[in-house]
Amino acid sequence: MDLKTCGVRPQTVSKIVDLHPLLRLDGAAILDGAECGEQASRDLARQIFAERTLAVPEAARVFEGGEYDSARDRVTNQIATPAHTDGFAYGDLYPDYMMLSCIRECATGGDSVLIDGYEVHQQLLNDQMLNWAGQALATTVIDQTEQHMQTALSPIVMDNGRGRKMVRKTLEQKPAPTSVDPERDRQMINIWLDTIDAAFEQAPRFKLHPGQTLVVDNYRLLHGRDAYEDLQRMLWRIWVWTDSALGVPELPLASDTRHAGVSS
Repeated sequence: MDLKTCGVRPQTVSKIVDLHPLLRLDGAAILDGAECGEQASRDLARQIFAERTLAVPEAARVFEGGEYDSARDRVTNQIATPAHTDGFAYGDLYPDYMMLSCIRECATGGDSVLIDGYEVHQQLLNDQMLNWAGQALATTVIDQTEQHMQTALSPIVMDNGRGRKMVRKTLEQKPAPTSVDPERDRQMINIWLDTIDAAFEQAPRFKLHPGQTLVVDNYRLLHGRDAYEDLQRMLWRIWVWTDSALGVPELPLASDTRHAGVSS
């Protein structure tokens, strides 16, 4: 497999109108010159997605480990954050777009990484030895539920019924309790995770600068970052649900996991 083709280096534009062709082509783009404060980032999301917008919840500060994210204790600036899907605490109704607006960059490290999940899936389908896993990713129901969060029993690759394919890489993917072949399902999951992690190592790095906003198709791309040193590094994160999403959770929403938990 040529995993270098799975990494995405987003192009930078200065006009919102120029974002949309790049989102269709690459799954991501950087908008330069927009205001990047908390409310300004929410307003920008509504401008970008316009009448397609269904929900743009309160922004979340992104610094060391995030502010309200449930997995904060597993994240540190000292190691890289692997490529992952954002918002999977909301189960299958995770946001279809995410945005990162840069307030302060760091001089050393902290570079962003994007992996094209569609391309990873296609590479597996094209591989003679791993084709079975590529096919199984779209047909095998697994458990993708983050602990204490919204239930997700579904394939890793799925059609949302609105013309968009959804792919996921999460912290909690495992065989479903009803699996008829848990070992095979675990092998499939490991192939998916290992292939993405290998692509992460080869992917191009890029740095967001103050005044820049990264817009990402969260159904298609997986994102992560390298380790960094400056603990004052800070961005605002926005999760967006549009009319081409699978749906909007009937829960209070934020651009982090503070409201995604279930009652015990």
